[in-house]
Amino acid sequence: MHTTLRCLVALTAMPLVAGRSLAAQADSGLFVIRHGSDTVATEQFSRTATTLNGTLALRNTRSTAQSYEVLVAPDASVAAIEVTVRERSDTAQPKPRVVQRARIIFKEDSVSVDDISNHGLQTRLFGTERGAVPYLNLSFALLEQAVRHPHTGTAPYRVPLFNLGGGQTVEGKVTSLGGDSLSLAIGQVEFHLRVDPAGRVLGGSIPAQQVVVERVGR
Repeated sequence: MHTTLRCLVALTAMPLVAGRSLAAQADSGLFVIRHGSDTVATEQFSRTATTLNGTLALRNTRSTAQSYEVLVAPDASVAAIEVTVRERSDTAQPKPRVVQRARIIFKEDSVSVDDISNHGLQTRLFGTERGAVPYLNLSFALLEQAVRHPHTGTAPYRVPLFNLGGGQTVEGKVTSLGGDSLSLAIGQVEFHLRVDPAGRVLGGSIPAQQVVVERVGR
């Protein structure tokens, strides 16, 4: 995968939650991600039993917006995801321009990636694990899709996550914090999440980085 996907993915992630019903109903909402008192990103999303669409808007100098369309398989795993990155290079630019588009298809233990950028089209094939969940940095809606995944057990358990930025499959270690809270550790990074009985992410934090996430809407 081309390195220009650097803005798409970082090695952060969230846990899968055990024992969730897969009869997903239509849902929508907004995640607000803050660092200290500053809002660093917002994510508007909507989902059905077969699709998940959203836009992650980053508060950076280029006003980067990452829109995604996810195809959800009957078993609630992700079959494919397409991500479009738009940026505004300066304030005089009338509207953001598309700087990259990537289509990722999951099949058994492999992932096919078509990456279109100013470097042209690149197609690559990566090995992964069956049921791996794509990870897009700061996308809590995609992590909520992981929460709804069927192939999990009671914490502690592991989660395979496919890093869109580098093509690696990384392991997330999930443990219970009691009540409705979970911890996910990836290397030295630990995330705390609150989830409801349906598996929806209601909020969370990355304590060591002073990042707090709040869900707004139903």
